[in-house]
Amino acid sequence: MVASLAAGTSSVNGCDASSPILVFYAAALSSILRDHEAQKQSASERERDERTEYDYIVVGGGAAGSVLAARLSEDPATKVLLLEKGGHEAPEARVPGLMINNIGSAMSELYKAVPEPQNCNGTGCLLNVAAVLGGGSTINGMVFVRGSDVDFDTWANLTGDDRWSYRNVLPYFKKSEDNLDFAVNWDRRFHGHGGPQKVSWESYRHPAMTPLAAALNKLGLPYRRDVNGRAQLGQTIAQSTQVDGERWSTYRSYLEPVVAERSNLRVETFAIARKVLLEETVAGLQAVGVKYENAGGQVIEVRASKEVIVSAGALNSPQLLLLSGIGPSKHLKTLGVPVVADLPVGEGLEDHTGVLGIRYKCGPPLCAFDWETRQEDLRQYKSSREGALAATNMMQLMAFFRSKLAKPGTGHQPDLQLLFFGTTQTEEIGPLCLAGDSWRVNRVIVGVSLLRPESKGWVRLNASDPHGTPLVNLNFFGDDQGHDLATTVEGLRVAVRMEEPLRNTGLTLDTTSNPQCADFPMGSDDFLRCVARTTTTTAWHWTGTCRMGRDDDSSAVVDSQLRVRGVRGLRVADASVMPTIPSGNTFAATIMVAEVAADLIRRGE
Repeated sequence: MVASLAAGTSSVNGCDASSPILVFYAAALSSILRDHEAQKQSASERERDERTEYDYIVVGGGAAGSVLAARLSEDPATKVLLLEKGGHEAPEARVPGLMINNIGSAMSELYKAVPEPQNCNGTGCLLNVAAVLGGGSTINGMVFVRGSDVDFDTWANLTGDDRWSYRNVLPYFKKSEDNLDFAVNWDRRFHGHGGPQKVSWESYRHPAMTPLAAALNKLGLPYRRDVNGRAQLGQTIAQSTQVDGERWSTYRSYLEPVVAERSNLRVETFAIARKVLLEETVAGLQAVGVKYENAGGQVIEVRASKEVIVSAGALNSPQLLLLSGIGPSKHLKTLGVPVVADLPVGEGLEDHTGVLGIRYKCGPPLCAFDWETRQEDLRQYKSSREGALAATNMMQLMAFFRSKLAKPGTGHQPDLQLLFFGTTQTEEIGPLCLAGDSWRVNRVIVGVSLLRPESKGWVRLNASDPHGTPLVNLNFFGDDQGHDLATTVEGLRVAVRMEEPLRNTGLTLDTTSNPQCADFPMGSDDFLRCVARTTTTTAWHWTGTCRMGRDDDSSAVVDSQLRVRGVRGLRVADASVMPTIPSGNTFAATIMVAEVAADLIRRGE
């Protein structure tokens, strides 16, 4: 990995064939393809030699599935099969500074949401969906934020089950965590040490983070060292799932250390689940296995003597259930899919609506973006795993706060998040190899993330190709009362107000960055509404499409023990079961859900 990153540093702009960014793409693609070819070659042998019945089949080896497979296979007498539609992560995916290049690489699939006039400039939001072991934890920004305690107490209230209260999920957060920063992990009431998931601060902090943090403080957002501890409101430098300058996905943390030594655990990559196998029994409808297509294109059926656990993520878990005849009867009948359980699968999709519309110019010395500096970054990372490539730009700086429109009675639960992203305006420095070549930047984007959206979307099968990319309607800013847009505008107003405290720091408001809104006065409500509608983006925090709830909750797909209603031996365990979206990045909460699910399954509850 390091050798490939250090290649080609003699180019002025890095645009020759041996540029480190192009090398990254080539290596990532090559790694995936090599894995795929190896799987194809051995597919027929696996079909003959491997067992066709297991105790548990886990569908989806992402952030939740990797946790589940590792935990369930801790008992050597328990046979576990993990099916993952993608392959293994490319070594280059572990370099934090190249994170942006994971999105759109061979480790993800590109979806396009249904176009809507009120968001994403009317063209349909682009969704990069992880297709790799570790799932989103392999390609994401590595931010480790749990959310508010109010979130989980709300879950307990909505499900009627106190196991989901903050008091009862906190031990699972701690169990999963190997927090390596003493300034945080000393507080053992809130943090764990020695768990599988590595967590620490990034060793490098971009120089622009200092004036940005000072500006936030002047606007009434004081620094909070630990937003995963006693409180969440304020600004922070968030911890991340990286150690010593390298990413630690859930696959690397949970599965990779044990998969080779556990004969009772089988991980099959490039395995595309086609349906859950269901049978009528004396006790009722029972999940008995999974039909899937292996890397060689063979369709195989495997049996589960105990349970099938679907953990394919909030977009693909509902797709698999729908393909299996579990979902809204009207939708399934339209596609000719026999209905076995009429449940609201795919409904209630939530995401943190993101807006990336306020930009600040950042020049030297605060922001160095010349090729010579990049060469030094490469040399430093090669020798010590430190420097700019050991960090995800400035993404770990963020602020959580309550808007004037925050829901009464929710106490200290934030409804807005400010985030900071670096990017490069190429006309000032000449062409780059790729648009994603941005670990060194000359622009800072102040992004707004809507944490408590009222709008909900849906996931459905595509009638033209039910097994292909599902239809996704995000419905950003689609609520009837206009709450989501108004709250987002309030967040954007804070981003604009940062101009004054940032003056004379090297960061200046870029008033030309939103030409599509030039008809409105800069900073006006009309301008900010235009920015919100035209620079909308997903936060990749999809939840709620197989939500859990009480027995009398008509919107629930699973009960509070994550069991699919009306189907024995079938659970869903990933972000899709969350009854409301957490008030922060969803990765940590997804791990927690998987840890809870593993205990429920092992106890036979």
